[in-house]
Amino acid sequence: MPVTTNYSITLPTVGGSKNVWGSTLNSAFTALEQEVYDVDQVLGAADDSATPSLAYNLAQASTNASTALSVSNKSLNTTLTTLTSRVSALETLVGDVGTSGSVADDARTAKTNAASALSDAQTALATAQAL
Repeated sequence: MPVTTNYSITLPTVGGSKNVWGSTLNSAFTALEQEVYDVDQVLGAADDSATPSLAYNLAQASTNASTALSVSNKSLNTTLTTLTSRVSALETLVGDVGTSGSVADDARTAKTNAASALSDAQTALATAQAL
């Protein structure tokens, strides 16, 4: 008779277990029930905090992971809110390039003036070298 791969539970042979298939199936179900019971005994009850059981520890780990994720999300949200607020404040402080008197516009003007001064200096240097 064939057997299962993992637990070697005997199975009835299709078309070949005449008058014995009922006993074979009963034995198979009994063996399967024992395997499930053994797993259940290893896991234990999810509310068994006295031992504590494996199922209880897994449930606690799941709860702790959920709590840690929640705390992490709150921390991330707080950080992002603070960062957004600071970027907004910086944008307000720097201002727009086209707004007279803003830091951004003053920087643009300074860049333009520096480029002009560099050009004037290069022209003066070339003139001095030509003399």
